[in-house]
Amino acid sequence: MVEEVEESWRDDNYTVDPAAVVERASTREELEDGLARVPFIYRTAVVLHDAEGWTVREIAELEEIGLPAAKQRLRRGRMAPVSALATGAERRHALKGLPMRCWDARRHVSEYLDGALDPETVDIVEAHLESCPTCPPLYAALVGVREVVGQLRDPDSVVPPDVAARIAPPSERG
Repeated sequence: MVEEVEESWRDDNYTVDPAAVVERASTREELEDGLARVPFIYRTAVVLHDAEGWTVREIAELEEIGLPAAKQRLRRGRMAPVSALATGAERRHALKGLPMRCWDARRHVSEYLDGALDPETVDIVEAHLESCPTCPPLYAALVGVREVVGQLRDPDSVVPPDVAARIAPPSERG
């Protein structure tokens, strides 16, 4: 996504409606949605710098990267949510009719996988997964990774033996 955004920003004909972007950014829900679509390393730089007041040098030191890399992360991290917020209307149209926002469904997906949600929330998450164009592949990937991780049953290679003994189900404890 970041590469696509940067490519758009390099195009001299690319622009956005600044009033629409600022209006969307003033709505916490829209801002969170725009930031959630920014990769973590870029989002971290923006939040630390613009929300917490850190200098770029402090961010570089924290992340153990060079100053030019920290500056690049901040630049890319600022461009991405602007582009995301600029396309907010198109995204909302594509997701119209979904029973919940993608981020809300994704926050519940771990508990959904574990069967730990109340029935009403299960129905809403399932309805979202049935109609959302972007969440089902993410959910499928989570299921796949969970299954693969679940095959790591050799405690000696994954967890230290003393920890494995403490966390083993009662039926497996010696």
